[in-house]
Parts: sequence; structure tokens; C-alpha cells
Amino acid sequence: MRRKILHISQAPIGGVVEYLKLYFNNYDQELFDQELICPSEGNITDVARANGIKANNINMVREISPLTDLKSIIEIRGIIKEVNPDIIYLHSSKAGALGRIAALGLSNKVVYNAHGWSFTIKTSNIKKCIYGKIERVLAHFTDLIINVSKDEYEQALTYKIPKEKMITVTNAIDVDLYKKHSKSKFFEKFVIGFVGRLDEQKNPMFLIDIALEIIPKIPNALFYVVGDGDLKKEFTEKINQNQLNQYFHMAGWSSNVAEEICNFDVALMISKWEGFGLVVCEYMAARKPVIGVPVGGVKNIINHKKNGILVSGYNPSEFSEYILELKEGDISKDIITNQAYIDVTEKYSIKAMMAKQEKLLLDLS
Repeated sequence: MRRKILHISQAPIGGVVEYLKLYFNNYDQELFDQELICPSEGNITDVARANGIKANNINMVREISPLTDLKSIIEIRGIIKEVNPDIIYLHSSKAGALGRIAALGLSNKVVYNAHGWSFTIKTSNIKKCIYGKIERVLAHFTDLIINVSKDEYEQALTYKIPKEKMITVTNAIDVDLYKKHSKSKFFEKFVIGFVGRLDEQKNPMFLIDIALEIIPKIPNALFYVVGDGDLKKEFTEKINQNQLNQYFHMAGWSSNVAEEICNFDVALMISKWEGFGLVVCEYMAARKPVIGVPVGGVKNIINHKKNGILVSGYNPSEFSEYILELKEGDISKDIITNQAYIDVTEKYSIKAMMAKQEKLLLDLS
């Protein structure tokens, strides 16, 4: 008999959606039946329906909103009762909170994947402590907590999330999607690429600081930005204020990220916090040299000057130096990208991730 999994996600775009896209593309249809609760915004509904999965749209917001959150919980509980899944699978902090409260007193098994703990974001220590306490309380109403990286697991332990509830299943990608890794446009430009939401976490404003540093050294540099989000207006305004329009290509949110990445010469990971850093693996699979900051799981993926470059912090001069060294060949692009491709193929395969997850879900149900 097939197990019924009801996924709940508040995120309408971004890394969680890409995770679910891979999940829905690769699960064993003979063993599982999938359904989804999500907001109507973004592309998450399209991702589900493209894979023949029913998407139940309800209003969920990222920020805390007592009235909206209460309405969301009531709607979620109603859908849970109607669907009666074997497992409720919650993705990210907000859906994790709403879903676990909605499931109180019901007999369904509950799995939670934070995709980056709320207490690792850039905020005050008081807020981090509050988030940690909330997660500890909600953990008692969770059957299994999946961490997407070694770092995420270790962070959870520091906030006393019960060890017996947790397991680590590293994120993964479909490497075959990235076999095409040569440019299709901007041949005359040295393209510095960025994929991510335009929000505080992904830190897009820092791209402008890097641009101001690198353009005098590489006049044909082009910053290729794939993403959208709350900071788009502020981001484009700052580009205009610094008269950098000709140095930025705004691709918006793309349904084919692999095709966008193929146009990069160098790829950047500049997030302020991450649970795993899935886009780093995407860059590696596309054989693009990665320069990144050692946040969250990123430091578990990048081995400095072996399969990528790790910088010490948010210093545009340091980023500029490494970009220039890769361009000029002072650091061998081929050696780094070849090792990166080997590492991502061996360690972050979607087939391995799905096999481990499906065994956990079968055992739990």
C-alpha cells in the first residue's frame, strides 16, 4: 500500500521550492502518494502540478501575524483531516510552526525539515533564544527532524533540540541537469553570477559593493543576477545610483536555473546565513568556480582552493582579488571545477538523498 505524504511549505519561491521540485521529480511513485499545501504566490504550485501533485492553496505569510496565522492553522488542520496522510512533511520554520500546531492531537506522523534553523539568521541574541525555545517546544510534537547539513545538525544541538529526534540527510541535486556548462550569450563579457532570492538572507546588496571594487580591474565584467524578492526595488535603485546599469543583467526568477548558470564565468555565494547552500552544488555541477562565505553548510561543501574558494568575510576587496586571480589563471579554474564536479557527483546525488529519505519515511509510517 502506498504511503500518503502531505507536504506543507510557506515559501512560494527559492531554495525550498527547488528542493521540492527535485523531490517531486524523483520520488518512488509505487511507494508514495504526494500532496501539497502552499500559498498561491510564486511558482511552487506550478512545480507541484507539473509533477501531477495536487496543490492546496491557502494564505500563509512569512512574518508573524496572529490573525493570519490562526486562519492558516485552521485551514491546514481542515486539509489534514480531509487528506488523512500517513506523514505530514513540513518545510521551513514558518510552515513547521503552523503545521505542527495544526496537527496537535491528530494521529498523523510529523516530519520537519527547517532548511536552515530560524535561530541561525542574522538577528538579536534575544530573538535567537526565543526561536530556539519555540523549536524545542515544537520538537516534542515532531516524530522526525531532518537536518540538511552537518552544520545545521550541530547548530540544533547548541540550542538543545532533542538529539534523539534528529537525523542529517544532506541536500542534493540532479547533476545531469547541469551537463551543459558552456555560455550561450554574453561571450564578450566576463560574467560574475548570482542565483538567489533578493532578500536579506541572500545579501544581494553586497553584489554592488563587489561590482564597485572589480569593475575598474575588469572593465568587461557583467553581474548576472538570477532571482527576485523583497529587495528588488532597493537593489535596482542602488545600481542606478552608482551608475552601474550596464554592468548588471537582471534575469529575474527562472524556471531553468541550469541554463542561466551556464552563462557564468565565476559564481558567488554571499548569503548571510544558510542551512545547506544548495546553489553551491548547482554551480559545481555546472563546472563554474565558486567563491563563497563559510556560512552554514557551505563550509561543509567548499574545500578552499580545492573545489572552490572560501573568503573570510564580507570584504569586497577579498572577493575582487579572488575573481581576478581566477580570471587571470593565478588560480587554476580547471583544477577547481573538475574536483568540484567529482565532489558534487559523489556526495550530493539526488538518488542517494531520495533513497535515504524514503527509507526513513517508510520506517516511520
